[in-house]
Amino acid sequence: MFNPVELTNRRYLISGAASGIGRATAVYLAKLGANLLLVDKSEEQLKATQDLCLAESSVSVAFPIDVTDSNIMKTAIITDVEHNGKINGMVHCAGLPYIAPLKVVSRDTAMNVYSVNAYAGLEMAKIFILKNVYAGESGSIVFISSVYGIVGSAANVGYSMTKGAIQSATKSLAIELAPKKIRVNCIAPGFIKTEMADQINNNFGADYDKHIEDLHPLGWGQPNDVAAGIAYLLSDMSKWVTGAIISIDGGFTAQ
Repeated sequence: MFNPVELTNRRYLISGAASGIGRATAVYLAKLGANLLLVDKSEEQLKATQDLCLAESSVSVAFPIDVTDSNIMKTAIITDVEHNGKINGMVHCAGLPYIAPLKVVSRDTAMNVYSVNAYAGLEMAKIFILKNVYAGESGSIVFISSVYGIVGSAANVGYSMTKGAIQSATKSLAIELAPKKIRVNCIAPGFIKTEMADQINNNFGADYDKHIEDLHPLGWGQPNDVAAGIAYLLSDMSKWVTGAIISIDGGFTAQ
């Protein structure tokens, strides 16, 4: 059967794979036939994701690594590639929230959030494009941003700074890596029902949950809504798409 999103025999690196959008993406890609290299610092949850992917008959390798430790990341990826084959693409899903008004924004916290949400993605890309890592064809990098990289939100300056940065980096990398036949795109999700979102909502109460839902004409999003967009950007369906910031937000930014 014709399947334009077929990913059989392709390998992808996914950060933040232990939960939320990262886990949903891993399982979604496994169902499409992809082989996966999963990275996250939460070893127990990462193993659970790996098991879900293996249940889909996907070759799945998991490394419990802090994505901000680029040296360990590089060693792990190169070692894996030597044994399991080169990589066609990567998805940077790892991320941290940071809700704080400007007057209490901490430099140390803000820099830590930036290092995970934005700079770690650049370090991953540096590793991916190495000749002994990149498969040399069907190259695709996908970064996960946020609607708050596009529109403003009070008490989110530290977080939105990181998401705006990864969007700008997407456009510059798209131009730089085009000669290598590597496409670079970014998805800006709206509010997605993940464990992280539930933890934040619990701090504000039930009224806050309803308020967030009302911001989206189509209601809250689900992790698979974003995973589907990622699959599109990794597949040949999007072979003429690069440097794009795609909003998957239930209408949040249409208002």
